[in-house]
Amino acid sequence: MPLGAFRTTPHPKTPILQGALEQALRQGEIRAHYQPQVCTKTGALTGCEALARWLHPTRGLLAPADFLPQIDACGLTGHLGALMVENALTALGDWDRAGVHMPSVAVNFTQADLNRPHLVSQLAWDIDRHALTADRLTIEVLETVPSRAKNSRIVANIAGLARLGCGIDLDDFGTGHATLAAVRHFAVGRIKIDRRFVSGVHRDPRVQTCLGAMVALAKELGLQTLAEGVETPADLAMVADLGCDAVQGFHIAPPMAASAMAAWIPRHTNLSARLRLTA
Repeated sequence: MPLGAFRTTPHPKTPILQGALEQALRQGEIRAHYQPQVCTKTGALTGCEALARWLHPTRGLLAPADFLPQIDACGLTGHLGALMVENALTALGDWDRAGVHMPSVAVNFTQADLNRPHLVSQLAWDIDRHALTADRLTIEVLETVPSRAKNSRIVANIAGLARLGCGIDLDDFGTGHATLAAVRHFAVGRIKIDRRFVSGVHRDPRVQTCLGAMVALAKELGLQTLAEGVETPADLAMVADLGCDAVQGFHIAPPMAASAMAAWIPRHTNLSARLRLTA
C-alpha cells in the first residue's frame, strides 16, 4: 500500500510548499523505512516493503498522508519513486555486506512511474550498478493500474520488468477493479490482500469468506498471496488458516529504518516459535 501503515500523533495540517518538498528529497529527509514480510508456515523472512517517511526538521517524523498528496500535486512523484528505488537497492547492498540476508525489497510504482520512457533499461542499469540481481526487487502495482492501463508504454514496462526478473505484486487486491485477464496479462506473481479484509477478520465470518475466496482464486491462478495489516495474533491465525502464504503488519514489526532492519533480521531469522499457529 503506497501510504503504508503508520502510527503517530497527527500533525497540524499546515501547507507544505514545493520548495520544501524538493529540498527534503534532495537532502535525504524523505527516505525509505522497511516493513518485514514473513511466511505464515515457517515464520521465515520472505522480504520487506519500502515505505516513504519524512523526518521533518521541525515537525518530526511525518506520516505519509501528510506529504504524499502534496508530492503528487507538485509533480514530484517521479523523483520520489526514483529515490525509493535507490534507497531499496542501497539497503540491499548494505545488508548483504553486513552479512544479513533480505530476500527482496518491494517498492511501490505509481501509474506515472510505470509510464516513464526507458524505465526498464534504467532499472536494469541501477540494479547492475549495485551488483544485485533483478529478483531482489519487487514492483508493487496498485490493483487499479491494470484496469486503467490503456497506455501501451505502461503495458510494455510492466512486461519488461517481469522479463528482467523483478517480482510483480498486485497491491490492495480486493478494493479496485482488477480482472482475471488483467492479472494474467500483467505477469503478476503475487497479490497483496488489502488490510480491510485482514484487520479483525477473525470476528467477521463474511470477511473470512471473502478472504478465503481470494486466496483460493489466487491458488487456482498459481499466484502467491500476502495479507497486509496483520495487527494481532488472532488476525495472523485466521489468515494463515485461510491459506495466505505470507503476512505483513505491526504484529510482525513496524516499518523501520535500514539500520534498525539490519539489527532486526538476525534476531528474527526464524520466527516459527513466536508465530506458531496451533493452540
